[in-house]
Amino acid sequence: MPIDQCRNIILLYRLRERARGMVAAYRKAGNTNIAQIYVHIDNWLEAQMAHAVSGGR
Repeated sequence: MPIDQCRNIILLYRLRERARGMVAAYRKAGNTNIAQIYVHIDNWLEAQMAHAVSGGR
């Protein structure tokens, strides 16, 4: 696996973890509308991660 691909996967993984943390924080605070936005971001990042793992550009 090329170094650039590994870096992209690591970056996307970290971004997904941050988005999941934001979802939990906003749900705990009772702000479900913003939490839902972060759920959509997490889903988008999941698709980007699958693309990066498969080696696509």
